[in-house]
Amino acid sequence: MALAAENPAEARPLLNAAMSLRQSGRYPEAAAALVRALERDPHAPDIYSELGWLRFHQADYDGARSAFETAIRIQSLHARAELGLASVYSNLEDKARTLEHLEKYRLLRPDFSGVDYILAWNYMNFGMHKEAEGALIEALRKDVSFTEARLPLAGIYARQGKFDEAWNQYHRVLSYAPGHPVASKMMKVLEGKLSKQPEEIRPPFRVTKPLVMEPVDALASLSDSVRIRVGLGTTATGKQGANNLLRIKSFEGLTVTGKASKKLYASIPPDQAWTVQAEGGKVVLKDPAGTVYGRFAGPILVRPGKREGTVIFDAAAKTKNPFFRWSDRQYRGYIELYPNGSRGIGVVNVVENELYLLGVVPSEVAPQWPYESLKAQAVIARTQVLIRRARGGIHKKEGYHLCDGQHCQAYKGKSIEANTTTRAVIDTEGEILTYRGRPAYTFFHSNCGGWIQASKEVTGWGDSPYLVTKADGDPGKTEAPRDPWDWHLWITGNPPANCNYPGRVRASEFRWMKIIRQKDMTFRVNKDYAVGEIINIIPLRRSPSGNVNGLRIVGSKKTVDVTREHLIRNILGFSSLKSTLFEIEVNRHKNGRVRNYWIYGGGWGHAIGLCQSGAAGLAGKYDKNYREILDFYFPGTNIRRIKYVKKSK
Repeated sequence: MALAAENPAEARPLLNAAMSLRQSGRYPEAAAALVRALERDPHAPDIYSELGWLRFHQADYDGARSAFETAIRIQSLHARAELGLASVYSNLEDKARTLEHLEKYRLLRPDFSGVDYILAWNYMNFGMHKEAEGALIEALRKDVSFTEARLPLAGIYARQGKFDEAWNQYHRVLSYAPGHPVASKMMKVLEGKLSKQPEEIRPPFRVTKPLVMEPVDALASLSDSVRIRVGLGTTATGKQGANNLLRIKSFEGLTVTGKASKKLYASIPPDQAWTVQAEGGKVVLKDPAGTVYGRFAGPILVRPGKREGTVIFDAAAKTKNPFFRWSDRQYRGYIELYPNGSRGIGVVNVVENELYLLGVVPSEVAPQWPYESLKAQAVIARTQVLIRRARGGIHKKEGYHLCDGQHCQAYKGKSIEANTTTRAVIDTEGEILTYRGRPAYTFFHSNCGGWIQASKEVTGWGDSPYLVTKADGDPGKTEAPRDPWDWHLWITGNPPANCNYPGRVRASEFRWMKIIRQKDMTFRVNKDYAVGEIINIIPLRRSPSGNVNGLRIVGSKKTVDVTREHLIRNILGFSSLKSTLFEIEVNRHKNGRVRNYWIYGGGWGHAIGLCQSGAAGLAGKYDKNYREILDFYFPGTNIRRIKYVKKSK
């Protein structure tokens, strides 16, 4: 059969068809479409590279190698082809060539944590455990949330007899993926082999002296503001954690009074830790000698002796809540403690709004980021508070306006405060973002991956006219690459964007990769959906921003469709995916059964509203001020300064 005349433009429909076929799991047909595309554009390295990947995922290693080598002959520095060639040689158990091409890939993508993980995986397969250890440590240096890298690192430590180090890594896995079966099991196995107590292996953070903010004095600079209620030590869904025991103290001394009776029950001397325990459905207060000062069936208030004082929770090894076990916690305002049924003790921080923000902004963004981006964060965080407070908050049933986790906005108290973020709160004091005179919904996320997602694209997020789809960069673009071929190159590449800000923002937040084994994926999915053995995972549809907002999981027992953003992220692997901006490739054995899943993704978070990394990029790369940043991410809104009015008691 005669070859078609070269015409790259005619290849485009075939390329798009190939990507659509691949997404639907029809890999042989997708490969055939790429072969036909090469007849029209025979000198395109990207086409050869993707043909190689399609063949690789079908276990056609000879065909894959040929395609990858051709891509590299045409373009010597082709990162994705180098990774593909390394993957082929890995499956052929060719150690030297595998490592050769992985090193080339690492040189082309030096900040990409995925390559270190793949390198470590291959080191382990080749019995090079010391080298694997180094590669895994490097992967975690680039991305501390890379749970899949911690598991093999813990295994290496255990084989080396470094049981303390292994325990610590399994513990870190559980902090990102609670209930992980392997980590949970191995921590119990290792308990009898530890040379130190757990609190010695992972020493808790301690607050040993008052934090002095120089030259910024927040209390002298900020006016009084309304008080808000913040749940402390909360779960991923913002509910109270299990608090069976707490230890409280203060540098200024504390008073303990009944909330309803206002009766003084105890005066705690400065720097003396007292214990609060849950016993018989009551809150029991004890001094260091164990003397009981009260058994309370209702709320009690723990107040520092001065307005500038704080309440400190000493890290307590015997508490069930990891939040209060592994770190001292220090808070402005005062603390309300109350019996909370099976959860033990409820813990709420009652604090003035502006003082609360001093602990929010540095919890959400890096204090060393460009200053104007910190001011933008202060404004939207303040706006979030006022909306939730006015409506009683989504945690109204729990007795507080906001939780202290990412479910609302992160809040780590006074011990994390920094001069730059404190100054940002002071310089924007009282400023909120409004739309048509009302507080705007100022959603934010860590990194959008290059495109902001409109709220209407995500089930349950409403349709706000200022929460729109837009490029996090070129203001002339309104949609992510809709062409399937361009989309694929975009998500697997390293395109420019405000939030692609090397040196300030971790590269692993902008682009990331996961390889998840079939047995791990099957275990995780079947915890929520009894689908049996997974046969295929197919993105059903994408929003204009490119995010997956519909996912089909085909199992041996049944097929399920998942449409909620948080469910899609949680279902794929033991630790939640960073975002729904991803592409998934299914790698199979020669017999067609699934081997593992290669997931290429971008961004971290829901991608609605302000991109924190993008705000840093706008301020740092383009010298935008905080008003311009907020106008970019929330078009049509205005900044308004409010005056706090306290309700009389």
